[in-house]
Amino acid sequence: MVRQFVKYNPAFLDSSQLVENFVVRQNDLRMIMRIIHENSAESNQHVLVIGPRGSGKTTLVRRVAVEVGRDESLDKVWYPLVFAEESYNAISAADFWLEAIFHLAEQTGDSRWTEIYHELRRDPDEQRLSARALGQLLDFADKIGKRILLVVENIDMLLSGFSNDDEAWTLRHTLMNEPRLMLLATATARFEQIDHPARAMFEMFRIHELKALEDDECNTVWKLIAGAPLPGEQIRPIRILTGGNARLIALIARFGAERSFRELLDSLVDLIDEHTDYFKSHLDNMASIERKVYLALAELWSLSTAKEVSEAARLDVNTTSSLLNRLVSRGKVLAEEKGKRKKWYRISEGIYNIYYLMRRRGGPSARVSAAVNFMVNLYEEVPAAQLILDESGTQKQGQCPAQRRKDEAIADAILLVDRQTFPEDSIGQAIEIFVELAAYGYAEEALQILDGSPAAIHLEPLVAGLRLYCYQEVNTAVEILEVAKDVVKRIEARKMQRQSMAAGGQPCA
Repeated sequence: MVRQFVKYNPAFLDSSQLVENFVVRQNDLRMIMRIIHENSAESNQHVLVIGPRGSGKTTLVRRVAVEVGRDESLDKVWYPLVFAEESYNAISAADFWLEAIFHLAEQTGDSRWTEIYHELRRDPDEQRLSARALGQLLDFADKIGKRILLVVENIDMLLSGFSNDDEAWTLRHTLMNEPRLMLLATATARFEQIDHPARAMFEMFRIHELKALEDDECNTVWKLIAGAPLPGEQIRPIRILTGGNARLIALIARFGAERSFRELLDSLVDLIDEHTDYFKSHLDNMASIERKVYLALAELWSLSTAKEVSEAARLDVNTTSSLLNRLVSRGKVLAEEKGKRKKWYRISEGIYNIYYLMRRRGGPSARVSAAVNFMVNLYEEVPAAQLILDESGTQKQGQCPAQRRKDEAIADAILLVDRQTFPEDSIGQAIEIFVELAAYGYAEEALQILDGSPAAIHLEPLVAGLRLYCYQEVNTAVEILEVAKDVVKRIEARKMQRQSMAAGGQPCA
C-alpha cells in the first residue's frame, strides 16, 4: 500500500505524523538539538540550515520544534515559534517582530494576541512599532518563563526583501544581544548576507549544510512511501537521478510503487510529465537571461567551462561568466576548480537537467534514454551471466589458455559493438563482456574497442567507467559519472573473484 505523504508542505502534518514521517536526517536533528541544549548563556548560538529545495529543511526544523516540546528538559526552557514557510510581508525589523506576534496568535489560539497584532499593525512609526512588537514578544517569554526559539524559513529571501541594510543590522543587534531569542533559520544556498564581511549576518550563524541522502537513506524514504524497500542495488539509479533529494525520491516512490524496476525507469518520461508544474516553476523563477545560460548548461549535460556555455547560449563569455557566478551564488549551479584558474560548471540538481533534456524535443533525449537503459541493465537483479572468460576450456596447440580466452573475448567484444545499429537488448551482454575484459587486465584494449564504436553512445557509462579504471580524465554528466564509478566497482569485484578462483592454478609458461 502506498503511504500518504505531503509533497511540498510538511506544515500540513500534525506533530505525530511529522515524527512518524521523519525517517532520515537523524544526525542533523541531534546536532541542532545539542546546540539548543547548550544555549544557556547571555548570547545564543543561532543556526542556519542550508540545502536545496526538497532536501528536507522544512521537515527538519519543524521536527526540531516538535522535539523541543517532547524533551522534558528543553520544554521547561524553550518555546518554539514557527513562522510560515515564506514571510513575504516582512521588509523591515518591525515587520519581522510583527510577523512573530501573528504566528504567536496562531499557535496559542489566544484571541488576545490577535487583538494585539491588529492594534500593533496600525502603528505608522516603524521604530516605535519594532520596539513595541519586540517588547510584547519578550513579555510573553517572561510570562511563561521560557526562551523563544524562532523557526524562520527562507531567511535569504526574507533578508533580500528588507528595504535597506540598516534593517538587517537592527535585527542582528537584537538577536546577538537578547538571550531570550534564538533563531533557527533555513536557506536554499549560501548568500551574500552570511558570506560578505561587511553584511549584517556575517558570522552570526552556525551553518549546517544538508548533504544528499545516501543509498540506505534513500531506500528508507522509499520504504516509508511505497511500503517496502527496493531490493539489491535498485535504489542506486533512484539516488543518482534524484541527487539524493528526499522530496524527489518520495515523488518517484509514489509513482513507481506498483511498477517493476524496469517499468519504473522506462516510465521516467511519464513521471516528469505528471510533475511538469513542479519542475517548470524552478525555471520560471529565473530572469530570462539567467534562464538562457542555465538551459545552455543543461543542454551540454556535463562539466563545462564558461566558454563552452557562452557558445551554447550565444552570449559573450564575460556576460556568461557573470551570470554563471550569479547562479552559483543562488545554488542553482555548482562550480568546480580544475587546474589553474579554470572553473567548470554544472547544474546543481541533476533532475532539472534531465527534465529539460526530456522535454526539449517533446520526448526523451537519446542520451538520457541510453543512460536510463544502461542503469536498468546494470542494477536490475538478474541471474549472473555465464562468464565469457571461463577458467575452463580446451587449450589450442601452442597457445596459452589465458591468451586464447583473451583473443576470443576481444573478438566477441568487437563483434558485439561494431554493428551499425546497436540493439538495446545487448546492453547487459556488453556490460558483462567489457567488465570481464577489464577484470582480466585488458581494460585498455576494451576501451579502445568500445570508444568510438557505434555502440559507444548507448554505453556512455561503460566508456566512462573504463576510462576511470584506466586513470584517464572523465568529463561528463555527474549522473553518468556516478554510474561509471559503479562500473569500476564491478570490475574490481570481478577481478577479486577471478583471482580467488585462480588461486590454486598454474600460470602459463
